[in-house]
Amino acid sequence: MKSPSSDNFLFRSYILIVLGIVLIALLLDSLLASRSRHAIEDELRTTHAPLFSLLESALLEVSAAERAARLATLSEDWTLSAELLHLDDFAGDTALFAALESGELLAFSNSEALPVLYQRLGPGTEVLALGPLPTGPDNTWQELLIIAAYYILVALLVWFWIRPFYRDLTRLRQAAADFGRENFSTRLLLGEKSSILPVAQSFNAMAERIEYLVQAHRELTHAVSHELRTPLTRIRFGMEILQRHSGPAEQQRYLDSMKADISELEALIDELLSYARLSEENLLTNPVEVDLRSWLQEELAQYAGAPVNLICSFSADSPAASYRVSFNPELMARALHNVIRNGMRYARDTLAVHAHRSGERLEIRICDDGPGIPDDMRELIFEPFARLETSRDKSSGGYGLGLAIAARILQRHKGRISVVNCAPAGACFILQWPT
Repeated sequence: MKSPSSDNFLFRSYILIVLGIVLIALLLDSLLASRSRHAIEDELRTTHAPLFSLLESALLEVSAAERAARLATLSEDWTLSAELLHLDDFAGDTALFAALESGELLAFSNSEALPVLYQRLGPGTEVLALGPLPTGPDNTWQELLIIAAYYILVALLVWFWIRPFYRDLTRLRQAAADFGRENFSTRLLLGEKSSILPVAQSFNAMAERIEYLVQAHRELTHAVSHELRTPLTRIRFGMEILQRHSGPAEQQRYLDSMKADISELEALIDELLSYARLSEENLLTNPVEVDLRSWLQEELAQYAGAPVNLICSFSADSPAASYRVSFNPELMARALHNVIRNGMRYARDTLAVHAHRSGERLEIRICDDGPGIPDDMRELIFEPFARLETSRDKSSGGYGLGLAIAARILQRHKGRISVVNCAPAGACFILQWPT
């Protein structure tokens, strides 16, 4: 529902714009009229200059007393009016007096807005006035009608422009208000011809991002509460059992169990803090240049006694390609180990790690020969606390944060992590980022 203030704002804006256009048009019209008047005066002076020369020659042939009669005789056959004035009649206007005294041919409008030409007659004190001169037909009313039609047309055009613009702004304001009331599914849908379509697209992108973050926060909070509740329940249960057993051996067994639960809590909290820190928008990766082969072999050396066969290999598009690459070795090592540990959890016999340099991009594939990953879970496994197992057993399922942390680290390096199934069996995690 629109408020009265909204309509008032629309009409105020409309009136201000129209008044601004009218004032600009009037100013331009005044400037054009002034230039047109001067152009007409210049044309009149040019056209009548020969006539003034002839009259001046004819009048100067006779004495001053006979000039008025001579001028009347000469002008009997004219349609123009001519008279002799005295130079002192113009003494009230210093600039005009000086111009006439210098012999200039001047053009001025009389009280009826008709042009009259003036010029000093020879070296004397007489001024010859010719006019009023005829002008074109009086089109004043036609001009007024044209001007009025122009302003009406401008007003209509402004209205048809500002109305949809204001309508879209009203929708944007309403969408922002709905979004502020925690209706995070609000989107602004405008036509392709809307003048604020880029703003609407930015608003929708922002709303989608915020909705995702809020939903992720809710899911993370729910998952964290569940993950923390499980070891806390075991600790509480162990404390109750401990009170009922007085034997040192039984007490030590339950104490060791509670210490394990506390260690599990600490590990979970560390994982949560790592994930939260990687989610900060202003986190810097601080990349350094390292030798990829040396770095990868050093990181894989700790799996020498692993129960599965670990294979490492390298390749590049060009034999002369350099393996000197730039990234944060500590963060990338964490992502690498998270994916490798996940692969070892499911691999039957072999886990293959292959690094490939392609131009300015680097790709590391970590492939196991396990059961693979269902198609509908390939995106879900990179969300926090996502597990494929139905059991909550940490020895098999982990905390569900390892792959989420790896995905965040790749995002910080402007890269991505994905997974595909291998043939005939197994899953292959692909880490890609620009170097």
